[in-house]
Amino acid sequence: MPKAKTTAADRSSSEQAVQLLDAATEHVLAHGLGDLSLRNVADALGTSHRMLIYYFGSADGFWQALLFRVRHTEQQARMRAFSGGMDTGAAMEAAWDRYSAPGYLPVMQLLFEIYGRAIRDRDRFSGFLEDVVGSWTSMLAERLQQSMNISEEEARLYARVEVATMRGLLLDLITTGDRKGTTAALKYFASKMATPGKGRKGA
Repeated sequence: MPKAKTTAADRSSSEQAVQLLDAATEHVLAHGLGDLSLRNVADALGTSHRMLIYYFGSADGFWQALLFRVRHTEQQARMRAFSGGMDTGAAMEAAWDRYSAPGYLPVMQLLFEIYGRAIRDRDRFSGFLEDVVGSWTSMLAERLQQSMNISEEEARLYARVEVATMRGLLLDLITTGDRKGTTAALKYFASKMATPGKGRKGA
């Protein structure tokens, strides 16, 4: 009986693919993405771009998987910051300092590039679209509800505004290069996020 043909989905969940994705995530978080070249990432991992495409189905498939892994790694780091007692505004400023750093900004540029493709091809990128906003707002809402002493509904609103503001200012920075202006705007917003809702729950 002929052996069943493996699909890209099967290959992307294989041990080899997981190991490649682990190594790619570690590399990108430590060194950034450089010129967003799949070949360069493959070279850094000691493999070829053809192998990445084989395991993840396409270049877009690899970038989506990488962004998913990076996103959840960053969410865990954000949760640790909250757990360490960092207040809402300070945590947001710390996140901005990381995401807007010259070495990390190409990761955000990749995020926006995939965003654009996903909006044009929602069926193909459905997993990306479902996770890219929802996972962040859910995680932040839970933490904001606790740290700001507000209702669950209000926490979800704050979380959505925070995600939109952070990404909007990062897109502004990538587009204009105005680091001083975008950083000032982020700090202004973070200062407002630090105080609303204190003592208001159940009022």
